[in-house]
Amino acid sequence: MWKLSTIAVAALFSLCTSTNIWPQAAAPATAVPAPPVPIPSLDQAAARAEFVAAMQRVRLQLPEPPDSPALQSYVIHDYLIAARFRRDLALRPGEDLDAAIDTFLQAHARQPVARSLRHDWLANLAERLRWDWFLPRAVDLNDPVMICDRLEGRLESGDLQGLDAEALARWNLPQKAPHECDGVFAWLRAQGLTTAALAEIRTRAALAADNPHLAREFVLDVPPSAAAPLLQWAQLLEAPKSALDRLAMNATMPVEPDALDAGFNRLSRSDSAAALGLLRQLLARPDMTPGLQGRLQRDAALGAAYDRNPEAIAAMDAVPPGAVDDEVQQWRVRAALWAGNYGKALAWIEQMPANLAALPRWRYWHSRAVAATRGPEVAADLYADIAGLRDYYGYLAADRLHRGYSLNAQPSLDDQAAQGVLAARPGLVRAHALFDCDMTDEAIAEWANELGDAQAAVKVQAAHLAASWGWYAQSIATLAQAGEWNDVRLRYPRPYSAAIAQASALTQLPSDWILAVIRQESLFRKDAVSRADARGLMQMRPATAAALARRWHLPVPGPDTLFDPNTAVTLGAAYLREMLDRYDGQLGPGLAAYNAGPAPVARWLPEQPMDADIWIENIAYGETRDYLQRIFEHIVANAWVRDAEPPRLTAMLPQIEPAVSPVQATQAAQAAKSSLPAAPPAEPAAPQSTASVEN
Repeated sequence: MWKLSTIAVAALFSLCTSTNIWPQAAAPATAVPAPPVPIPSLDQAAARAEFVAAMQRVRLQLPEPPDSPALQSYVIHDYLIAARFRRDLALRPGEDLDAAIDTFLQAHARQPVARSLRHDWLANLAERLRWDWFLPRAVDLNDPVMICDRLEGRLESGDLQGLDAEALARWNLPQKAPHECDGVFAWLRAQGLTTAALAEIRTRAALAADNPHLAREFVLDVPPSAAAPLLQWAQLLEAPKSALDRLAMNATMPVEPDALDAGFNRLSRSDSAAALGLLRQLLARPDMTPGLQGRLQRDAALGAAYDRNPEAIAAMDAVPPGAVDDEVQQWRVRAALWAGNYGKALAWIEQMPANLAALPRWRYWHSRAVAATRGPEVAADLYADIAGLRDYYGYLAADRLHRGYSLNAQPSLDDQAAQGVLAARPGLVRAHALFDCDMTDEAIAEWANELGDAQAAVKVQAAHLAASWGWYAQSIATLAQAGEWNDVRLRYPRPYSAAIAQASALTQLPSDWILAVIRQESLFRKDAVSRADARGLMQMRPATAAALARRWHLPVPGPDTLFDPNTAVTLGAAYLREMLDRYDGQLGPGLAAYNAGPAPVARWLPEQPMDADIWIENIAYGETRDYLQRIFEHIVANAWVRDAEPPRLTAMLPQIEPAVSPVQATQAAQAAKSSLPAAPPAEPAAPQSTASVEN
C-alpha cells in the first residue's frame, strides 16, 4: 500500500525550472495580499518559474527578493504566502506573526491553502503555551496530538467544566496516547477518576486490539488480583505456543475464553501444524464451551488453509455450522482446489450464500469444479456466463472456451465545451497550477474541494480534463468516483513511454508488463511514497534500489532520485526481471515476489506442478492475490489500448513449478542477464495482459 507525498525539494525545483537566487533579505509573510489578478497565458510559464524558485528559497530558508507583480498575481501565490508563514513560525514566532496568520486564515476559511498552515500554527501555539490564542481556534480538531493539547490547555487555563469526561474518553482509548496528554492524565489520577475498574476495561480493550505491549503498560494501573488473567492474555499473544502448551498440559489451569481464542488464533496463523497438534487437548478441557470449541476449530482450519496444510480439508469438515462465516466459506474451497478435490470444492461452492456465489471469482471456480467432475461440455454454459466480463476471471473463463476477450469498452462523452467551463473554475485553475509545479497533494485538495459534490457527468468531464493535463492518477480516480468503468482508453493511458521503452530494452520485459506494474504500484504518480518508504512510479525502497543498481552496474540513486521517472522505471523493471529469473521466468511468482517479497513466495510454492489459477487463488495474502489479478487485467487492457491482440492469460500463466534451489536461481539469473540484447525488441506477443475494473 502507498501514501502520497509532495516530491522532494530538489526534484521539485529541477522539474519546474532553474532560477538564480538573489542575495537579498527574506521577505516576511506578515501581510495578506490582494486577490490575484489574472495574467496573460504567455506569462504563465515565467510566473510559474518564479513561483517555484520562491518556494525553493522558502524551503531552504534562503534570502528572498520582493515578489514581482507577476508573481503576486500568480493564481497560487497564496501557497507561497502560506509557506512563508510556516517558515517564520519556525524562525521567529510572535504576536505580530500570529495576528498576520490569523488574518490570512480568516480570509481563506475552508480553503485548502489554509489547512496545513492552520495545523502548523495551532501546533506552534500549543508549543508556546499560548492557550489564549489556541483554545478558541481548536474546538473542531481531531488530530490526537492536538486533542491532547486542547485538554492540556483547558486544564492550564482553569476551564474544567466537562474536562473530566472528555479527558477520560481519551484515556480509555486502547492506543498509545501522545505525551501531550501526560499532564491531563496525571490530573485525572490525582482526582481519583482513573479507577481500577476503568483501568481493567482499558487494558482489555488493548488486548482485544491485539496489542499486548500496550496492555502491559495499562495493566500497571490494575490491582494484582485482576491483573493476573490480563497478563496471561498478553502472554498468549506474545508467545502463543508455550502458553498454549501449558494450558493443554494442565487442563485445570484457568484461562478466559477470549484470551484462549486470541492466543490460538495467533498460533494458527503463525504455525498451523502446531495449532492442529494442540487442538484435541484444548478441546478436551473441562471449561470448554460449544461456542469456544467452534471458534478454535475455525481458527485451526483457516490456519491450515492459509498454510496449504494437507490436513486443511479435514479441519474444515470439523468446523461446526455455527462457526462457518464468509472467510471459512471461501478458504475451504481454496483448500479443496489446492488438494485437487474438485468434488469437495463444488459441494462447498454450492453451499455458499448467494452474495458470495454470485461473485465472478466463485462463478469461475464453480465452472471449473463442474468441468472437472461432470465434464467440460456441462461447464461450457457456465463459463460462457462470465466469459464476457472485463476481469481476471472473465478472461480465464474465455480461455477455457478458446474465445477472445471482451473488454466492453465504450468511450465516455468528451465534451470540450464543458471541460473549458470546468478548467476556468477557480479551484481547478489552482489545482492545475499546483500540479504543474509538482505540488500534487495540494492540487488534489483543491480538486476535491471544487468537485467533491459534483454530479457523475461533471466528474467524467473533469476526468477528461485531468487527462489532458497529464494528471492521469486524478483522471482515473475521478472516473472511479463517477462510476465510469467502460472508457478503457481513458482509464489506461500510456505515459512515460520513453522511460518504459528503455527499461524494456534493458530487461527484456514487455512494455505492457512494466506499464501494468506502474499503474498498480503508483497509479502513474512519480512522487508516490508508501508507509514503508517505497518511492516513485514502481515503489522501490531506497536500500533495495541502491543494491539493485550496483548489481546492474547502474548509477546508485539517492532516495529522492527515485522520484525521477527514468530512474524509477529502470530500477523497477530490473527488480521485476530479477524476480522472474528467481522463479525460472514464472510471471505469477515473480509478480508475487515483487509485491510481497521472495520469502513469502518461497513458502507458497507448491511441492508439485500446479495450475497457475489455483496457485494464485491460494496466495495467503489477500493484497498480493488481488495485486496479481489486477496486474493481469492491466496487461490485457494495455495491449488493447495500443490496438494489439491482448495476450492470453493461459500463455502468461503456465503451470507453477516447485521451488528451485538458490544455486539454480542464481544460474538462471546470470544466464538471462548475459543473453539480454542491446537493442529494444519489438512489442512481444508472448506473456502480456489484463484489464482493470477497480471495483
